[in-house]
Amino acid sequence: MTNRKVKEQLLKELIEAQKALEERVETQEQMIKRFQIITSYEDLFVRIIDYFPYPIMVFSPDGTLEMVNNALLYETGIKNNYAVVNKYNIFSHSAALDTEIRHAVKRALSGETVFLFDLKAPLNPLGRVFAAANKDKPNCYDTVFFPIKNNGDQIHHAVVVLIEQKL
Repeated sequence: MTNRKVKEQLLKELIEAQKALEERVETQEQMIKRFQIITSYEDLFVRIIDYFPYPIMVFSPDGTLEMVNNALLYETGIKNNYAVVNKYNIFSHSAALDTEIRHAVKRALSGETVFLFDLKAPLNPLGRVFAAANKDKPNCYDTVFFPIKNNGDQIHHAVVVLIEQKL
């Protein structure tokens, strides 16, 4: 294969990879917009979060975990949300989640939407600390972190949604 053909093939593969990433980001951005609209219907919002099929964590501006859903409880092996909600602070807990996750939550609390791809077992530290039965799983997740703003455009929470990759 000539050098030119190799370059053309590489360029073609890079273009295809870029398109796949753009589609992935567009899907996640649509999910964020819908999620933000739903927050205005608080009761419905809470029920949707509880039964959403992907693990979700909601952090207050000081880093306190204020809400988790059933999927997160299942993935970590935590028995109920009372075991972890308002008892865990991502910025000060001794067994905090991965540094990359902590930094992404901080960025979301400053107003940024953050995407992290291919996170290996990001929930295991949380499960080890709060679960009765250790449920370490080698799961791989794509993750989106985004701010929730009040009507005055002030950020009052950061949301983390983890989407497990099926390998």
